[in-house]
Amino acid sequence: MDVSVEGGVRQDEPPAIIIRKGRPADLDRLVAIENAAFEGDRLSRRSLRAYLTKPNVSLLIGEADSGKSAQIIGYALVAFRKDSKKARLYSIASDPEYRLGSGRGLGRLLLAACEEEATTRGAESLVLEVRADNVRAIALYETRGYKKFGAIADYYEDGASALRYAKRLSA
Repeated sequence: MDVSVEGGVRQDEPPAIIIRKGRPADLDRLVAIENAAFEGDRLSRRSLRAYLTKPNVSLLIGEADSGKSAQIIGYALVAFRKDSKKARLYSIASDPEYRLGSGRGLGRLLLAACEEEATTRGAESLVLEVRADNVRAIALYETRGYKKFGAIADYYEDGASALRYAKRLSA
């Protein structure tokens, strides 16, 4: 980790967060994050591998880059359907070890990158489902301008409900 000296006091400088497109070489780390971030409804290794190469999906990587090394700390997956003006945020996840107490805004950065990718691909809105009990994610979406437009009972494999959110994107 980089260290800077300010006013005679050493302070740790956090690594920069870089958002980039996923690559097949990222697969092992993506699987590890998926398994650490979710107790159920996990994407399989096979699905993640396929999403890295499908033209109708963007898998965006959040990477902490200290200048000396980089580590994948999260990802977001956005799906697109032909002839649709709606993009779908399919999944967003971060390494729980990184997330704890970081307050660095990885989720916000990944979500903004998804919105930019959707706009670039011609989508006019981004829709998503979120667990009704995921207070942290709901707060992120609402802060970024997403509006709740529905709910789905028994959506997740453990029987939890989902809330549906959408945001109109500007060109």
